[in-house]
Amino acid sequence: MTFRGFDATGLTALANQLDALSQNSGKLHSRLATVLTTAQQNLPSGQNASRDPELQDLVGDVIPIPSIFGLGRRRLPGSLGGELSDLQTSMKRRIKQLEGLQELEKRGYPVNDSMVFLDESAPDAQKIDDALRDLQSLQGKDFGMDGNRDDLEKVSGELDGLTGAELDALMTKASPKDLAFYNQLVSSTDDSGWNPFDDNGLPEDRRRATLGLMLSKISPENVGKFQAAFPGTQPTFTNTGAYESGGNNQNGQTNNGIHWAPPSDPLFQDGVSADDVNQNQFGDCWYVASLAGLAQKDPKFVQDGIRQNPNGTVSVRVWDKSGNYQWVTMTADLPTDQNGNPISTYGNGETWPAYYEKAFALVYSDDGDGERGYGGIEGDDPKKSAPYLTGKEGDDLESGGFLGIGKHDDKDIGSLKKAFDSGKVVTVSTPDDEDLDKNHPSEWGSTYHSNHAYYVRGFTDDGKIILGNPWGVKGYPPITVTQDQFDKYFQGPEAFDVP
Repeated sequence: MTFRGFDATGLTALANQLDALSQNSGKLHSRLATVLTTAQQNLPSGQNASRDPELQDLVGDVIPIPSIFGLGRRRLPGSLGGELSDLQTSMKRRIKQLEGLQELEKRGYPVNDSMVFLDESAPDAQKIDDALRDLQSLQGKDFGMDGNRDDLEKVSGELDGLTGAELDALMTKASPKDLAFYNQLVSSTDDSGWNPFDDNGLPEDRRRATLGLMLSKISPENVGKFQAAFPGTQPTFTNTGAYESGGNNQNGQTNNGIHWAPPSDPLFQDGVSADDVNQNQFGDCWYVASLAGLAQKDPKFVQDGIRQNPNGTVSVRVWDKSGNYQWVTMTADLPTDQNGNPISTYGNGETWPAYYEKAFALVYSDDGDGERGYGGIEGDDPKKSAPYLTGKEGDDLESGGFLGIGKHDDKDIGSLKKAFDSGKVVTVSTPDDEDLDKNHPSEWGSTYHSNHAYYVRGFTDDGKIILGNPWGVKGYPPITVTQDQFDKYFQGPEAFDVP
């Protein structure tokens, strides 16, 4: 690897010069403030010492502060000193990383060009050797009566501690066989059968954290090798209705030739909005309605919960059933039809809803051991998505009954408004009754559909409720519903808190 255009000696000298300037910048600012303050004192009232607002702000910034010794001290204006100091520190750190990469390559380790510009510690060849040796030693090892968890946690800890360059070098040097065997070991958490007290594999959250960290750091050239060794980091779509039936029989969208492909749109175009959410062809309206409702209530929270990594992978914040969040990392490709159209939930020129859905497809199962992938998130209850989106439980909105007996859906629009106004995301569902599709109010158009989930967008001044369809505002505009209409065409109001 050749670092074209990098002169480590010259860059180090420049960093030292910046360091010297940062130490002298305080004196420069202080002298300038003194000159401007003196000039201001000798000018007629109403005139400024400088026409430049930033320079004028320095007037009066030299303030004598009394002390017990009768002395004063100067308050140094501006932040140039700190900025120059930070800049030279960053330069020296990156120069050290560059030199470390050069040394790593001289010793025969693979170094990918994409690692040159990462801001991380200089690579350590010994750490790579230790982690690779312990990974390879898992083959044929006798783990004893207590299972293999201790050995796997040791390897996992070593992998977690590697920098991007170190991890990428390890991925290049490790054989597909060693990586696949490691995946087999960490994924098998059953006991041996004859010893119920042994601990095998790694718990799902620990396993996902290690694999996600690896996937977020390696070079793009190693992503294919990683996916081949760890197939569980990509959710399947072959168990969905859209794949088996060629589309979504509710909204009428069809497809041909579903495959994985990277999108051309950015993560965000103009921030997060509920109007960005378009469910498309997978049957997970219950989750998408909750996501759209959350995006409406707290767009910043949603935007802060997703990030793109330097290697192009994407990480999404997802909570588990214990109320702890983790960053679920995935490749950038998405389910796409043969014409390049997205099949999964998408946005209007932005992809953030698709990655929220993909992360959910990776982690969700109703009983912890159920079907996974996009098929595993089709057809469920909106409130079950709340713990994964926010870490908070969702609740049915009910009324009546005594000691839990005889409770029923609270369909009173006033009650739903009270929950909505308190800051909650509120969702509702429609009955599984195809006759309602034919007989609903004509002004709702194709927005209404039976056996579907909606999210509350607001309320009118005259007591009606405004509902949004997760199929997207383009083509399916929000509908306004009276109390009588709500009683007849909707059911199952639920709500969850926004952090």
